[in-house]
Amino acid sequence: MIRLLPFILIPVIIVSGLGYWRYLAGKQNLIAPKQTGSQVDQAPIEVPKTLPAVSTAEPVPQVNNLKSPSPQVSISSSDDSKIKDLESTIIDLKTRIAVLEKPTVSSPVAKSPLYIPLGASGGPWLYADWTSLNEYQVSINPDNYTDYVSMQLEANFRLVGAPGTGYARLYNLTDKSAVASEISTTSTSFGVLTSSAFKLASGQKLYTIQVKSTSSQDLYIQSVRIKVNF
Repeated sequence: MIRLLPFILIPVIIVSGLGYWRYLAGKQNLIAPKQTGSQVDQAPIEVPKTLPAVSTAEPVPQVNNLKSPSPQVSISSSDDSKIKDLESTIIDLKTRIAVLEKPTVSSPVAKSPLYIPLGASGGPWLYADWTSLNEYQVSINPDNYTDYVSMQLEANFRLVGAPGTGYARLYNLTDKSAVASEISTTSTSFGVLTSSAFKLASGQKLYTIQVKSTSSQDLYIQSVRIKVNF
């Protein structure tokens, strides 16, 4: 056994030596880069005195290209027509609203005419000059007809025969003055005649009808009244 020991130890020693040698070689390789790096770090760094000019003109187009393009909205002819119709409808609605918002001015209600009767069914009369007819009288105060505009004499009368002309007018018995209300006819048939407009004197007055005819023709009166206009 002792004789075999040298043969066992010699290979072990050789293997151990080779392993130690490899260990030292690997350790030196790890240390060498660190020293090189430290030497590089210790070397002074030279800074250039002038820096290259930097232009912003070139990056601007590139930056603009990076921006997202704005969406392009395409409007068809049908959509354009609908928009125009909508705008027209809005304008029409605004016009109607403006009309509705205007204050309504109430127009005064027109009053219907009033009639003051003087008498009916009289005659025949044959007068060549103006003559008052006592059968046709009425007392009138125009102040009782507030806001009246005018009055008119209406008479339905005729002549008995032709030729000739029959006349009639309103007469103020109180003031003994004729009212500008003369009417005339040449017809032998009854017909309503209306005088021009007039206004009566203020206050309570007594009025009658005066008549006359030409060519010796009798005159008949069916009805007489005064029309009050407002």
